[in-house]
Amino acid sequence: MSAEGPSQVSFINLPEVRQMLKKSRICALACAASFALSACAGTSTTPPPGPPLTTLSIATQRNAAQAALAAEFGVGILTLIFGQGTTQAFGGSNTLPVCNNGVKVSVVSGPTTITTTIDVFYDPVCTTILAHTVLVQTFGSSFVGSGAGGSSGGVSSTLAGTATFTSRAGAIIAYNTLSGSVTKLVPSGTVSFSVTGSAAPSPSAPAIASFGLTCSATGASNTCGFGGIQNVSLLNTEFGNTFSFNGTQNGNMNAGGAALKAYLSPLDAMTLSPSGTAWTITGAGSPVINDSGTFTVTVGAFNLASAIGVSLSDATADASATANMSGGPFGNTSGAVTQISNGASATFYGADGAGFGTVLYSDGTTAPVAGFIIQ
Repeated sequence: MSAEGPSQVSFINLPEVRQMLKKSRICALACAASFALSACAGTSTTPPPGPPLTTLSIATQRNAAQAALAAEFGVGILTLIFGQGTTQAFGGSNTLPVCNNGVKVSVVSGPTTITTTIDVFYDPVCTTILAHTVLVQTFGSSFVGSGAGGSSGGVSSTLAGTATFTSRAGAIIAYNTLSGSVTKLVPSGTVSFSVTGSAAPSPSAPAIASFGLTCSATGASNTCGFGGIQNVSLLNTEFGNTFSFNGTQNGNMNAGGAALKAYLSPLDAMTLSPSGTAWTITGAGSPVINDSGTFTVTVGAFNLASAIGVSLSDATADASATANMSGGPFGNTSGAVTQISNGASATFYGADGAGFGTVLYSDGTTAPVAGFIIQ
């Protein structure tokens, strides 16, 4: 985590970007005029070529950007659950909340329940709250015998949680819920979980997105899948993403390969379903983005993500996209879409710790981002 703690400063300075574009146009006109004068004088000087321009449609730019943001969101939830939702033992020691550079974590453990509270603040001295997350793990049963995966036994439990995001003024701006199951096997040490959840503007507002996450980890290896569906009423469109990744833990970093599919449909047409450690979407036809790429997660204090990086590309769509979170947990995100065939920059975007920000497309138009969903 950075020394300055979490913040909500957008990574995109639109006035500055537009000023740079204006200067570029002025320079281009000056170069053109100079070339014309040289031609009249009988010279044959050829001006240097300018940067390549993208030919990606705005729709493709949006789909690629949304895919990267959804992937980063999924990796963030994965790290949160593995970091604080599955690591404690029932009846273990309790942890008092102590401020550590803008983050407080408390654990209350009993024989049948474990309650973990994670508070992330805008400031490093923990005075103005950004995100309040509560995870409750409830003991289900112990089992013996062959067990799943050839183990000699294990423990099953349920997991439920909420995350409330607030503005600096104290207003609720986003609210997420999740619930599911956790299984720990012995002696293999395999930990697996499967959860579903929703995202809404507030606890009393209807959900605008739903998601699912399934994961299994043994030793340093983990295989996970994420799926999400987002309704964007402003565009009268439903957007869906499925994201699968295989990682290897090395020290405080988890990294590996990833694959993502993105879908479009009319509102409320998609269905999200688990399939092993992956998720599938039906009701949307063929994917509009079919990505492959990589992901990295760096874990910091309290076993929470301090940085996340996602890099994806789709040769058929001719688009690659990135999303990078820093200063976490719930740090700022920046990213870009690039045209693969000519290397032209197409789209830039930034979001704060709650997923609110702006997208700037190649034609100069912008779109808001709310809860990691491009509107």
